[in-house]
Amino acid sequence: MIGRADYVTLIASTILLAAVPVIWAGEGTGLPASSKILKALNVNLIEGLEDQKLLVLKAEPGDEAQRLLLIADGANPSVIMESKLALPLIKNIYSPASYDGFDVGTSTAVKNVVNVVDVQGENIPLKYATLSSGEYLDLRTTEEDNAKYNFNLQFQYDLQTKKMVLKNLLLVTNNDSCDRSLLGVYALPLGRLSLKSLDEFNGADAFEYLKMLHMESQSGKNSREKLMPVEVGNNFDKALAAYKQGSKDRFNELMDYFISGGGEDSMCAPETYVVEKYYFSNNPGWSNDLGFLFEQSGHYGEAVELLSYIVVSNPDRIVAYLNLADSYWGLGSKKLAAENYKKYHSLMVQSGKVEKIPKRVIERS
Repeated sequence: MIGRADYVTLIASTILLAAVPVIWAGEGTGLPASSKILKALNVNLIEGLEDQKLLVLKAEPGDEAQRLLLIADGANPSVIMESKLALPLIKNIYSPASYDGFDVGTSTAVKNVVNVVDVQGENIPLKYATLSSGEYLDLRTTEEDNAKYNFNLQFQYDLQTKKMVLKNLLLVTNNDSCDRSLLGVYALPLGRLSLKSLDEFNGADAFEYLKMLHMESQSGKNSREKLMPVEVGNNFDKALAAYKQGSKDRFNELMDYFISGGGEDSMCAPETYVVEKYYFSNNPGWSNDLGFLFEQSGHYGEAVELLSYIVVSNPDRIVAYLNLADSYWGLGSKKLAAENYKKYHSLMVQSGKVEKIPKRVIERS
């Protein structure tokens, strides 16, 4: 696990109020004297401003959205920011009291690490080199019958405009066919949401736009950057080090981390998660190395799934054919192994590296 000095995970203290809503006097704020608070967060979204609170107020009769407020709750309470449209109550088919829309939270990004919350409510720190550090106000999509993905929209205070502006749009996917674990997190272009400030953000319109973005992302129509979870990167480094040191038991123990499922009797099928979870198009070398470690630790099915995708997506990555061939050999699929040994041999000859071809390649071809 990465140390606290390397990243900060902040989910602000959330006050989920009991069955009887709390009444907020609203004195000095211009709000009704009996506004009902559904959620209150102590935040630090604006540097140098004390006693900041983020409030979600219950929708009044006839309203189609909850109210979102940022207040300075000092001696003279005042509203710093208000949004009447950011938190829509979007009706679904399940019950009159069930709504889709957005949940509200905060997160802090430091040292190139961003935090997201997936559909299971798990907080995930991720490596993200291009983001701005500081505290973000997060809107996270929620849908009654959607256990596969959500969006995290991260707003940050802009000193020039003095508004909360959308900075990061992150698509978070989970495995809905096995153990519900995280599959991938993708940073997407802001598109139509670019430069949107929270006070003008229309949540209902954005919700429909995000559904379209998800479909486009699935079909590969829009550009996206896949982010690596901090824990995945750290465990890979540890596993690789254990392998190089010859610490077999420790290596196998660390490699078990990468296998999804609840134990040997309930393992997730490799085709349901391996590629989406561990293939990084911007770093295929890392994915190839993980495929190699899968093979070395006896996880041949996972190795074949990942390495097969790599050689299709990166046909010039010669060593991947060798790793794939070894994985097929481990599975007992000797015909498929021979095909990939031959492909590896041919590419090595073409690149003038005949002397580096392992002996087993000829023996098993």
